[in-house]
Amino acid sequence: MKWELKSYNEDYLTSKSSEFGESRLISRLLLNRGIDTKEKVSKFLNSDKKDIHNPFLFENMEKVVERIKKAGKNKEKIVIYGDYDVDGISGVAYLVIMLRKLGLNVDYYIPNRVHEGIGINKNLLNFLKKRDAKLFITVDISINNHEEILMLKNSGIDIIITDHHRQIGVLEDKNQEKEMGILTINPKTSKTYPNKSLSGSGVAFKLADAIYERYGANKKILYDYMDIIMIGTVADVVPMTDENRFIIKKGLNNLKKTKIKGLKYIINYLKINPRNITTSDIGFFIAPIFNALGRIDNSKSVVNFFIQEDDFKLFSIIEEMKRANKIRRYLENEIYNELEEKIQRLERPKYIFMKSRKWHSGVIGVVCSRISIKYNIPVILISIKNGYGKASCRSIEGINIFDILKSVSDKLERFGGHDLAAGFLVSEKYLGEIEKHLRQRLARKNRENVQKTLYVDAWLNIEYLNKRKLHEINRLSPFGLDNQEPNFMDSDVNFLNLTRFGINNRHFKGFVRKNNRIISVIGYNLGHKLKANNFYKKKFKIVYTPIFKSGHSDLFIELKIKDFK
Repeated sequence: MKWELKSYNEDYLTSKSSEFGESRLISRLLLNRGIDTKEKVSKFLNSDKKDIHNPFLFENMEKVVERIKKAGKNKEKIVIYGDYDVDGISGVAYLVIMLRKLGLNVDYYIPNRVHEGIGINKNLLNFLKKRDAKLFITVDISINNHEEILMLKNSGIDIIITDHHRQIGVLEDKNQEKEMGILTINPKTSKTYPNKSLSGSGVAFKLADAIYERYGANKKILYDYMDIIMIGTVADVVPMTDENRFIIKKGLNNLKKTKIKGLKYIINYLKINPRNITTSDIGFFIAPIFNALGRIDNSKSVVNFFIQEDDFKLFSIIEEMKRANKIRRYLENEIYNELEEKIQRLERPKYIFMKSRKWHSGVIGVVCSRISIKYNIPVILISIKNGYGKASCRSIEGINIFDILKSVSDKLERFGGHDLAAGFLVSEKYLGEIEKHLRQRLARKNRENVQKTLYVDAWLNIEYLNKRKLHEINRLSPFGLDNQEPNFMDSDVNFLNLTRFGINNRHFKGFVRKNNRIISVIGYNLGHKLKANNFYKKKFKIVYTPIFKSGHSDLFIELKIKDFK
């Protein structure tokens, strides 16, 4: 991994600092993020409700709301159908809560990842038939199959699709979509909606916003439950820019006094201080425990978790989550260790394509991400069952896995995703052809051109770190995609009393010292670097992110070590 520090002409930095009315350090951080005018600085640092775009900028939104109002007037059953990941679950839960508060007759369905997968099947059709459903709304998911759309239409069910993925199949062709009588809300395909980076749950929020607008209802409640949308938005790793910044800021603030009883319990169980909760806490602790149930069992319980008020039922769901999370960790570790053994026998692979009949399809996505991040290469893992392969794909900057797979999508039963993350279902008879296509496309990629780079924002002596300075830095939060945590560099640092922890001792924690200053540190996925001789006698150059940790009665500073030399 190479380190890259952005440098500026000193006069330019002084000028910008004066223009922004900010310190040189904060001005440097803003410039590093492409925020180079006073107006942009104000918008970035002071995001609020006015940054939320008009939901009727979506082309079909007026027609969508009209159809939902008709369902309300005629007391028709509405069924909301969502993806089984955290983003889909969050969006479904939010819409159910918001529509029920308007008195609409709403139910919901989350497919079982392992037994059903995504798509219109007999279980879903029976569910819709029993409830005499007349309106079917998707969240974080599309229906690209012509036959499946006809199945719903022939059952007298109208279809509204809300999604944020790139489209293939029926929904690629707007004329065909119109002929099929489908109404779609998707920022990726909209020509008029400005924020292309909404999460699936974020699109659900836009739908609720439009409905409340046309009902003339008080919109305060939309924002009171923004923590649900925030969890889905963070979990789906969308850019922390535009209106997403307000969604996440508002949602994190809501968690201090959340209206979701289940969230109070889960925050307490995870020992997270709600006064100091961050996107990292959501991404690394809260989202995985929600995801576990969908990966191992049934995500519908997680929707219940957001909606449920009964203490006994909530505790039962949390116990289910804890059990599923333990199983998930075990299965992930088994697959990860198996892959590591195989990878060690390869010589500098440019990509990984592996398949197995033993792997649980619900957990290969997480393993896929871990392997891709560690080796900085595209990874495709396929779980084979009953004659079909279910694949998770993760790629790296500069290699668009979605487009590579799209060119063979005619061989895939199902396919969807983003530029760097995709999934597909394929008949086993086509697996060899898919592998050959990927080998031809990925083997040509020059790995050196996409070498992993650690971008460093500034030199910052850890001796000068204090709470005031960290509060200043955190004004740039929330951090995530397109607004990464700020990385700082320092040198002549000693490590003290380090202990390794986690699966295979992947991580470490302990302290660093520079002259008379000693600070707590944690290093994720860096445990393997602690093997040097005379380690504690050496001085190191470090790249770190300073964070607040909650003590018994106060906050203290900890350094998240990103790398060291």
